[in-house]
Amino acid sequence: MMKTSVIIADGTFPCATAPLQGSYEETIRMAAQIGYDAVQLTLNRPSEVEPSRILKLASHYGVKVSALATGRGYTVDGLSLGCGEEEGRRQAVKRMKEHVDLAKKLGGARVIIGAIRGWTSDAPTKKDYYEQLHRSIDELVAYAESKGIVAILEANDHFETDAYISIEETANYIRNVNSPSLKLQLDTMHMKYEEEEIYHQILKYGDLIYQVDVSGEDRSCPDGAKFDYPLLIQALEEIGYERYLAFEYRPEPPKNAAEEGYRYIRSLTGRK
Repeated sequence: MMKTSVIIADGTFPCATAPLQGSYEETIRMAAQIGYDAVQLTLNRPSEVEPSRILKLASHYGVKVSALATGRGYTVDGLSLGCGEEEGRRQAVKRMKEHVDLAKKLGGARVIIGAIRGWTSDAPTKKDYYEQLHRSIDELVAYAESKGIVAILEANDHFETDAYISIEETANYIRNVNSPSLKLQLDTMHMKYEEEEIYHQILKYGDLIYQVDVSGEDRSCPDGAKFDYPLLIQALEEIGYERYLAFEYRPEPPKNAAEEGYRYIRSLTGRK
């Protein structure tokens, strides 16, 4: 049975990717009431989070912490794993290692490599960028392995990056790294923008998939209007996927989007 997680934000910054926003007490309680199995935190600096408090709330409401979204390190602080300046690259790796440490304290949450990969323009040339990015990921993955944490590299879209966009390219890179601590993350919004076909891609790379983000076009609540969610669920069921579907979209519209999206996707999985 596939598990569900909802992205939460603490309400201290504008966020278009968290259906539930507000205090951790409020959002974790609401996630549990709706029926989610877990929450995913979107944050910038790991030092801003008190892991013992998060764990206490999660335990009280019977949910897990599934993953940490790390993109604000790039969008707010400008940290890029592919930065052409070595000191900048090191600072990005340092931030990601701090996320790994937090993930460990939160019971083994996944650490997402999304926006913090940056753009190839973060280095003088594409060659320089990829050399820096791969060096950064190698260091991060080695550290994650030592902590027993999995980092997940997101197959993205051309509106957010120009590095590792397609499922095929991203999956082949992960296979080349060949580490138990680097896996694949998919996102329905990115797939809509970039992939002509999803069913066979999921079957082909199913062994690498560790998270699937659920979102409509432009981070809207999933409703089946512009993406083939039934086919997505069918493909995931065929590969025996039992990890997280992560609900990542704006809190509204519609009203109660966190619950509306959950009920729609659950209607496709047979779990009410």
